[in-house]
Amino acid sequence: MKKVLLAAAIATLSISAAQAAPTLYGKLNVTLDQIDNNGFKDESVTKVNSNASRIGVKGEEKLTDKLSAVYLAEWQISADGDGDVFSNRNRFVGIKSDGIATLKVGQFDSYFKNAAGNNQDIFNDHNELDMTTILVGEDRLKNVIGFETDKKLLAGLAFNIMFQQGEESSALNNSAKGQKGSRDGFGDGISTSLTYDNKDYGLAAAVAGNFGVASKYNAYSSELGGNTIYSDAIRVTGSIDLKPAGLDGLVLGALWQTAKPTDDTVSTTSGTTVTSFKGLKENAYGVTAAYTIPSTPVKLKAEYISATTELDGRDDRKQDLYGVGADYNINKQTRFYGIVGQQKRDWTASSTPEKKKTVIGLGMEYNF
Repeated sequence: MKKVLLAAAIATLSISAAQAAPTLYGKLNVTLDQIDNNGFKDESVTKVNSNASRIGVKGEEKLTDKLSAVYLAEWQISADGDGDVFSNRNRFVGIKSDGIATLKVGQFDSYFKNAAGNNQDIFNDHNELDMTTILVGEDRLKNVIGFETDKKLLAGLAFNIMFQQGEESSALNNSAKGQKGSRDGFGDGISTSLTYDNKDYGLAAAVAGNFGVASKYNAYSSELGGNTIYSDAIRVTGSIDLKPAGLDGLVLGALWQTAKPTDDTVSTTSGTTVTSFKGLKENAYGVTAAYTIPSTPVKLKAEYISATTELDGRDDRKQDLYGVGADYNINKQTRFYGIVGQQKRDWTASSTPEKKKTVIGLGMEYNF
């Protein structure tokens, strides 16, 4: 009898330990890229790029029959040896109610950013073709509290909202960065989304909003001293898998968004000169297509994304991002791929006199 009780106790401890053990995960995504007009300058360069390679730990621990503690800590790593060995990515701790919702606290991607999934940002993480290179709103927010409903709760419909704390002194004024007053209270910035996913029809859609969230306007990044601007933005995305319609392997995606400073007060100072950025606004859209050739490990991909930035008293600035690529998927963890892409601008500056840059690359991605 004692032996039976001892065996049962050991089994119970083993199950508890297994539940408590965190999962180690990561991704190594390395490419060899040939870039013409690198940085929009008259120069060419061959690069080995790390493309947001990362490593992390995550886990879920049962607290009661319905409640679990969840956690994640993730770091970007430099697989090519350049830059910082580790830099912060997503990290949070929270409480999950099975089938209902999750409450998280920490630093993680805005829900506005996540509204664009793999079918809109199909070259996600690639240094030259990720849509972050031209779009406002691709932000990871610090000091946030996030609430996410489970998709199963409302038959594929989910609501997400996060509140960001600015944690500033009440004496500060952010008018030069697009938001009047200080950011010293609860919910100085808000990011929210409403998403819908129906696998039976191959349909996914989302509408998202940022309010008072610091974002980068790439067309005027140098004139703004590289600063992010507190902005309000709306993003609408959608994708459709045409397999239910008989076109097995074909997925189409689309995105539209608009963004502007929360308050029309943006200005920069250089010495005694103040430059106004009144009327700053960005409108953008994108379309994508992916086709997995039936009975093969080959997936073909294409994207076109365009962003136009307006400013009172100045000509509009337009940026276009084109890309095509092919993946060869060895298994769920490993793929080899090639890409050809180009980013175009319709303006030049003395420091960046070229209007386009082109990239040709070969890469390998391994997920663990």
